[in-house]
Amino acid sequence: MALAYIEIGKVSARSDSELKNTSEYENAIAYQLYHAVELFYKYMLLKKGLIKKGHDIAALEAEYETLYPEEQFNLEHPFEFSSYQASELNPYEAEMAVAHMKKFKPEFMDQHLRYPSNHNTGGYSYKFESCYFDSIKEQMLRISAIDC
Repeated sequence: MALAYIEIGKVSARSDSELKNTSEYENAIAYQLYHAVELFYKYMLLKKGLIKKGHDIAALEAEYETLYPEEQFNLEHPFEFSSYQASELNPYEAEMAVAHMKKFKPEFMDQHLRYPSNHNTGGYSYKFESCYFDSIKEQMLRISAIDC
């Protein structure tokens, strides 16, 4: 299922739609990748006998990392914010980032990408080229093929 969302995102990112380059279209494309990552973690957890509900990638990733702690199982994706570091060149960036994440909670990223912006949703913007979906797909296939 994760790979199906990867393919949908890749095709959408390659489209010449008149909606392309609008935040709504780009977020719909980003949602395909987000959901693929979510489903990948759920698949890998299921391989260890765990059935997980919810859409919070950070929570799924934390559980995944306890079961697959080796470096070879790391999945690099754009929805991981725990390693964020503010640039010293941008005054007050750290404070602005904390305020932003407090208001627009990353654990509800699925909602940020699926629904129109309002006082609770929005605040995140993504743009992915179709080849990026291939790189995520390659990671997922490589990781899922590892015997454990």
